[in-house]
Amino acid sequence: MFDGLPTRGARPLVVLKRAALALLALCAVTAAASGYRAYYQVRSLALHLSGPALRGGSVIRFEVSGSGRTTVDVRVELIQGGHSETLAERRLPGNGWAAFDPRPTGASHSVAVTPEHLARFRDGAAKVRATATGRPQWTRLPPPTVRETEVEILRD
Repeated sequence: MFDGLPTRGARPLVVLKRAALALLALCAVTAAASGYRAYYQVRSLALHLSGPALRGGSVIRFEVSGSGRTTVDVRVELIQGGHSETLAERRLPGNGWAAFDPRPTGASHSVAVTPEHLARFRDGAAKVRATATGRPQWTRLPPPTVRETEVEILRD
């Protein structure tokens, strides 16, 4: 009674159904990974200074790693009291096929502090702040990733 399939043409339909289910499972896994990458766009942000004091010629370096889902903007600022100035900006582009391409993106950038930058500040305590900001995904803008380091400004 239940020895085989009732018709000869049913086997190709079973194979087609299994292939469609496998493709659907693959798309679900890709969508889940892509959703995670859309939610957490900045993987890491590191800020490195050549020393605890900023002088003319001091080097500030940052490294950023993104999920590759979208563009990430990085801004480095020198802040003292209510005065702040942007020292460097860098844009880290996302991958071309961002929803399907899981490769992370990364960049590093260095900026040399010039005496002209420091002329607009007074000697004393200050902060160097690096801020990495992603793009809105699904009407949600993720909070920026911020790294700060306390420095001493010494103008020669």
